[in-house]
Amino acid sequence: MTTTSLLKRTVEKISPFTRKFVKRQGEFAVRVNEILKSTGMTQRQLAEKLGKRESYVSRILAGWTNPTLKTITEFEVAIGHDIIDIPYQKKFTYPVVVQHSLWSTVGTEKTIATSSHSFAAAANYYINSDYSLVS
Repeated sequence: MTTTSLLKRTVEKISPFTRKFVKRQGEFAVRVNEILKSTGMTQRQLAEKLGKRESYVSRILAGWTNPTLKTITEFEVAIGHDIIDIPYQKKFTYPVVVQHSLWSTVGTEKTIATSSHSFAAAANYYINSDYSLVS
């Protein structure tokens, strides 16, 4: 048995969740470091803005600590940039009423955009990340 085949078998046993988690954790660290570099901010300055120790930031960026969504959001606010972009497109399958620029829900109606239009109940509508309505 060669080392390569043992390593290959070991890697094949890693669950899809663990593979994805490790990949995302690495992507998070790379993205934060890219933003820090582009803004000229150091890990120490980031830690100061967060009110944390520099070792805390270092552990997260090294992958030794699992950041929560709250922690990720704190990082985003502190560095002034989004770290993780979550595309949002909401699908509506109920009557949609568009009026004003405020969001509200009354019964099965959703108020979402800037003009006053009503749409048929059977149609599907989407809202893009810029909050524009798409049928």
